[in-house]
Amino acid sequence: MADFVGKQFTQEEIAEKVKEQYDDEKTIIFYNIVMGGGGHDIHFGIFHDEKWGVLESSKATTDKMMDDLNWASPVTKDSTVLDLGSGHGGGTHSMVKRFGCTVQCMNLGPKQNEFNLAECKKIGIADKVSCMEGNINNPFPSEWTGKFSHIWSCEVFCHVADKVATLKEIYRCLKPGGVLVFSDLMGSDFADEKQLKDFTDRNATSSMGRPSQYLEALRDSGLQYVQWWDGSFHLEKYFSEMVRQIDENRDVMKSKGLDDQYLNNWHQSLSDRVQMQKDYNVFAWGIFVARKDPNGKCAWQEKFYLPLVSFFVQVPVYYLVYFSK
Repeated sequence: MADFVGKQFTQEEIAEKVKEQYDDEKTIIFYNIVMGGGGHDIHFGIFHDEKWGVLESSKATTDKMMDDLNWASPVTKDSTVLDLGSGHGGGTHSMVKRFGCTVQCMNLGPKQNEFNLAECKKIGIADKVSCMEGNINNPFPSEWTGKFSHIWSCEVFCHVADKVATLKEIYRCLKPGGVLVFSDLMGSDFADEKQLKDFTDRNATSSMGRPSQYLEALRDSGLQYVQWWDGSFHLEKYFSEMVRQIDENRDVMKSKGLDDQYLNNWHQSLSDRVQMQKDYNVFAWGIFVARKDPNGKCAWQEKFYLPLVSFFVQVPVYYLVYFSK
């Protein structure tokens, strides 16, 4: 099972390391329980109620991302959506059930893909979903040019080595007027890589992005900025809830083949993240929305600097907290 202490990976190495982290039978169990609460929304969450755990809050993130996607450009039964890094398929299942759209999944892990398609069949949406094994770090298929009305990606770009190159591929694959929504875990703009070590030691990364870097990368890719929603203030509680999931489900996970060393390493790493976020707000997390101009104009051609202006004018709360310490 994955353990990446003290390691950062090149673009050539990262695909196999992502498979190692997510597509092993035991790690699938771990993420399903610890990050998904037994559900299929395997990502960070939004807490509307202090009593919520990882299950409720991660579903809330999926709901918000669908709202953002639909507000930017209505999603209908005729929409064709690309889910990049679809994992267990939680986002795909939710989109098809809510909108009736067609979804093309691309994901590295064959075991995750099998799980996704089996669940689609189980819930009666198999005719709406297709899934291919693919590496988001590589160019996308040429036949995808201008194919998709919407592109969705949930906490996958942290595993992308060249984020501008991937965003340019997304630009190519969107129809004119098409919309991208993605979330990601990042370092805050004031964090250095040493402060982020508790994340990079347990995740297959090359380097962690920053909010301002993503906003600049969107512009450089040709996409037009629509929205950046900063949900960083939810991270401390989410890390804490992940620790609680390990404490409350240790015996269940051990009965399924996970060992104490693996669980102890994660428990310590997540506990360290809780403290680091509480003391220094080193991690950032949120949802970005961008679009391809309906007339085919590129943001960089228009010197589209509004995202960076918006970012620094609307200073996030966690930056104010950082400066108050």
